[in-house]
Amino acid sequence: MKMTYAFAAVALLAVPAFAQTEGDIKVDPSTVSCNDFALMDMQNMSAVGIAMKEALKDDAAMNTKYSALSDADMATAAADACKAHPEGKVIDALKM
Repeated sequence: MKMTYAFAAVALLAVPAFAQTEGDIKVDPSTVSCNDFALMDMQNMSAVGIAMKEALKDDAAMNTKYSALSDADMATAAADACKAHPEGKVIDALKM
């Protein structure tokens, strides 16, 4: 029984280390391809949308176009852009 309690105690301490929340996902906007984006789940698509919005905020024309979008709408915009330009990167597709 001592081994079982020790294992349970270690497991309970380890769970938060492996838990992943939406804020934990790190995305490099310059590397996400449209093909990769198409294979993502909604949580990752949302993270990509947030990262793209952040990456485009320094570009005045793009900031005007995307700054008012919600995170979900930004992910939808990225998906639509990738449908039109499936071979490139998401950031480039959004700029076209």
